[in-house]
Amino acid sequence: MWREFFTYGLNQSLTAGNGTVFQANNIRLDSDADFEAHKLTYHATSGNVRTRLRTDQGLYLMKQEVNLRNIAGNFAGTPFIFPRPHAFVAGSNLIVESADRSGGANTLRWTFMGAKIRQGTAPWDRRYRAVRPFTYSVDETQVAANQTASLRIEIDTDSHFLVQKITGTKEGNCLVEFKEGGRDLDWQNTPLHFETIVGNGQFPNVLFANRFVRRGLVLVIQIQDLSGLSNLVEIALHGVKMYE
Repeated sequence: MWREFFTYGLNQSLTAGNGTVFQANNIRLDSDADFEAHKLTYHATSGNVRTRLRTDQGLYLMKQEVNLRNIAGNFAGTPFIFPRPHAFVAGSNLIVESADRSGGANTLRWTFMGAKIRQGTAPWDRRYRAVRPFTYSVDETQVAANQTASLRIEIDTDSHFLVQKITGTKEGNCLVEFKEGGRDLDWQNTPLHFETIVGNGQFPNVLFANRFVRRGLVLVIQIQDLSGLSNLVEIALHGVKMYE
């Protein structure tokens, strides 16, 4: 059994309130693997939100509702880390209930970072001829206002790559999603807010589970601008090259 980095996200559009009227939304977990949640981040118009988390199997993650800022970080480099990973069964639903308390319309984007539990042996759990640290990055790209851009990282054919950290920069709000070209494998269930998944050099997003990318594969990183202005974006993936 091994763990493969994966992220589940959820977007909630909350009406202005005083923290008493809750809106419930589901995250449907993929049926291909159980999921462990290690870290929790968010991006919101206002973090003044009351929230509670449970599953459709009767498991409550907390005794009662709590302020969002007490259970989630607002940046990938400084997330809330669960004392122990929360385990969720494949195909089940994670139910997120939230109530705005800011008095204004509130867009809330959740990011549950963790790992899918895979059977067998991890592809990096074997003897390699050499292993050395390395960084792949996309070209610094200007994304037009309210538009989407597809950025590419071509993994060298001489070695596999094990992703262990994610960093990046951007000028305005945007969404991001990662996809392994050729295999049509996503790293997340929905586009995520940049700040909830991408760290920086001082506070990188250190993955609790590795993501193994085979040599010669192309990573596609989709960026969707939310700022309404031209947006300069760059993303870097840090890890190790693994030579067979």
